[in-house]
Amino acid sequence: MARTAILPTDPAAVKVWSAECAIDAKKKSFWDKMTGGEDASLPVVAKTDLESGPGDEVTTTLIAKLRGQPVQGDEKLQGREKKLSHYTHKMRIDKHRQAVNCGDIMAQKRVKHSIQKQAKARLSDYIAEVYDEQCHMTACGSRGVGDEIQHYPLGFAGFPNAFVAPDAAHLMIGGNQTKGTLTNKMGTDIIDRAIVTAKKMLAIEGGKGSKMTPINIDGEKSFVSLQSPETMYDLRREVGDAGWLTLEKAKAAAVGAKSPIFMAGDAYYNGALITEHETCVKFNDYGGGGTTGAVRTLFLGAHAVAVTHGTKGNKGNVRFELSESDLDHGEEQVIVIRMIAGWDKTRFNAMDFGLLSLDVAYTAIG
Repeated sequence: MARTAILPTDPAAVKVWSAECAIDAKKKSFWDKMTGGEDASLPVVAKTDLESGPGDEVTTTLIAKLRGQPVQGDEKLQGREKKLSHYTHKMRIDKHRQAVNCGDIMAQKRVKHSIQKQAKARLSDYIAEVYDEQCHMTACGSRGVGDEIQHYPLGFAGFPNAFVAPDAAHLMIGGNQTKGTLTNKMGTDIIDRAIVTAKKMLAIEGGKGSKMTPINIDGEKSFVSLQSPETMYDLRREVGDAGWLTLEKAKAAAVGAKSPIFMAGDAYYNGALITEHETCVKFNDYGGGGTTGAVRTLFLGAHAVAVTHGTKGNKGNVRFELSESDLDHGEEQVIVIRMIAGWDKTRFNAMDFGLLSLDVAYTAIG
């Protein structure tokens, strides 16, 4: 019996194929396990406002907490009422597409392997990497210069939402250095400084940053220290084998150790889960003379980045639309995948909300 080597045109088959592709992509995505709804205390918050209706922009409104000494005793309250301070955050969505040409119909019949399965595997790889790179660049506020960002060229400034560089209060360079003097590599001192800084961000009003909220998984509260392979190398050298073993044991003992985030983590230090991601943003204009390489690591709390989709997740969390097209009057088959989405750093009062950017020098390997 002849075998079909192209994507079936039956709508039901397309939906099944879409679900399989989406599930595979979720398994391959690093940032997906850090994504949750607005009621979840995770680094990436998924906004669902545009999933079931028209529109290409979602607005979030934050009402700042009240501050100040209360009216006491017989003091008059009238005329001393507080007004609510509102801060809004807007983000847009747009189309992100890719296509695979399965070749001429006769060419497909000459091979024994399934072009359909190959296309599915490659597209799930691709869409997972696009999601991860978009999340990471958005959090960093830059594309940077390294080859670790595979799918976006140098100078890419964000789409459909422009990248926003970290404000001065949420950018730490070498712990306590400047861009022109950077020499420090990643170490526990820098993580300690980030933890203290996060706890000192007490209020949004008055030009101050908001207090970072740690992620909360199974009752375990923790920040996430997201490292690149190079900074993880430097951190292991600084801690040493015995010290690193202690940090690994601390992670294993964490209350939420069985959650997806904790399972992906490498170590636990002073209330921060240390984990590594190959995708990273690098710079080449730090240090004396602007010739030192630097990498931006991220110190994450809850709701650091927002993502919104234009299609509703169904069974298998299908947020991709798959279709089949043709060329040359149907002689060539093309599989098209489309994702309608947008990513943006969560910012209020013109300041980063749930993250710190930690720029450090690093040991170049290879």
